[in-house]
Amino acid sequence: MSRSMDDDFTYFVKILDDNGDRYYLKSSIDERTNTISMQLTNLKIGWIGTLNQHQVRILAKKFPPEEHDTFYSHTQRAFSKGNHSEIDGKIYVFNCKKLEKNRLEFVWKQMVDDLNSLKIIGSTELQERPIEEVLAKMMDHAIEEMETLRSANEQKIFEIKRINGQLNKALETVKQTVDMKEKLEADLYRKVKIYIYNKNRIKH
Repeated sequence: MSRSMDDDFTYFVKILDDNGDRYYLKSSIDERTNTISMQLTNLKIGWIGTLNQHQVRILAKKFPPEEHDTFYSHTQRAFSKGNHSEIDGKIYVFNCKKLEKNRLEFVWKQMVDDLNSLKIIGSTELQERPIEEVLAKMMDHAIEEMETLRSANEQKIFEIKRINGQLNKALETVKQTVDMKEKLEADLYRKVKIYIYNKNRIKH
């Protein structure tokens, strides 16, 4: 699930780390302010953290652009796809390592097929927070997404009904035109028959 507004990208995805443990990640990437905020949970513990502008710039410098790919494009794909590779074949791997003082190191990497190795794209430390707080933020995001989708669907349904109404009116106009054409043709045919009949009578 994702939402994009100009240069602000929000993603909500399920991931498996390289130990096979399941996590849920909500992330917001703001390219205008060069910040990335994250909320992570394994449904038992929650962690949150933000990469500030300085930290993001350091990561971006460590990951120089490759063709059209940058630190941001890889991070967006990793955070929006999770472990899935069906879209473009690129595989991303995640590592969640618990540290001291209730912190967690979160690392996202790309699988490099040619080298058969992992390339670190970015990493950050997240601070443990009450699970209720993290789940509430994620649920708020999910509800907002549902409301946005419902509003968009209602607008589309309204547009479909409006277009169907216009189509029905157009079809009715076409039907009336066809009926009028057939009536005129029948009337013309009748008059031609009468004209031919009268003409033949005069001859005889």
